[in-house]
Amino acid sequence: MSCYIIYHYNILDKERIELLGPLSLPIVEKFGGELVIANYTDFLEGSSPYSHMVVYKFKSKELAKTFYESEESRELSKLRKEVTEGFVVLMPQYEIPK
Repeated sequence: MSCYIIYHYNILDKERIELLGPLSLPIVEKFGGELVIANYTDFLEGSSPYSHMVVYKFKSKELAKTFYESEESRELSKLRKEVTEGFVVLMPQYEIPK
């Protein structure tokens, strides 16, 4: 079952945020992930204190967790935490019960 890692955040450093994409994509791809969403959020209902979202899709929860817990991802998280504020969640894909 596919699994998603979702980053929902505000940008704190507009100049350095541009470093994250080129640095993160090779790491995501190394673990079999793909970029699904990378943009500001446009709310249709309700609101959130966070304005941007990035979503990566992985083939399984195990691969998603392996990516997130990897040394490369932990190093990248240091930069992410300097240039953004927000949260990260792991979400398995919905499967229709049989």
